[in-house]
Amino acid sequence: MILTHAGIDAFNKYLNTTVGREKLCRCVQYFARFYAFYLLRKGSPAETVQRWVDLRTHIANGRKFYRLLKPVEFAQAGIKSLNAPDEIVRFTGVAKQLGMCLYYLSEVFVLTNAINFYKPKNLQRIFEFGQKCWLFGITASLLSGLYTFKQLSVREYMLGKTRKALLMNEEKSEEQIVELKAQEKALAREKYNAQYQFVQDAVDTIIPSSALGFIKADEGIVGLAGVITSSMAMVSQWKKLNG
Repeated sequence: MILTHAGIDAFNKYLNTTVGREKLCRCVQYFARFYAFYLLRKGSPAETVQRWVDLRTHIANGRKFYRLLKPVEFAQAGIKSLNAPDEIVRFTGVAKQLGMCLYYLSEVFVLTNAINFYKPKNLQRIFEFGQKCWLFGITASLLSGLYTFKQLSVREYMLGKTRKALLMNEEKSEEQIVELKAQEKALAREKYNAQYQFVQDAVDTIIPSSALGFIKADEGIVGLAGVITSSMAMVSQWKKLNG
């Protein structure tokens, strides 16, 4: 791998965004979670395992500072979702933003407890409530994804009919062909993005589901799930900034 000024500029551009740094920290945090479990199963010394557990804990707390005002962002997005003309898009959009808003609100109390600033008496209930809200938000996003797949399949069918009609038309123009190809390319991009987000959401459900005891997943599986979804989010942010 050859380092270039352009590559370093792109990397710095990525790190200059809060989302970019937060997702990178998230990836390291969940890798530490996975690796601590791996070392424990391997029978490594306790101090070696604890080193990675501490890394995971400190990064997790640090990430919470990044997200202190996230509830405001999701509350605003939820209000904007109320204006969606499609009922299903409106319902799933509001549900997702509400779930994520409440999840990040609960994380504030988890953070105040971790740094000994304010210790709620019912911290465990607050934590479980936050995990349920996170799972609720992800589930709403998955439902939205399924609905998007349905809409895209209808558009794909209609474009297929348009292509057949255009091919049978002897008077078709080059401009019509170019326009059809542009529409097909845009549809393929939307389909890929929808599938990408759906997979990311599906893998992410492992984390709150495990925390709530809905599924039996050890720390290794949860750690890997976090690494996968963090890496996917990092790729999305990179493409958004650098193309």
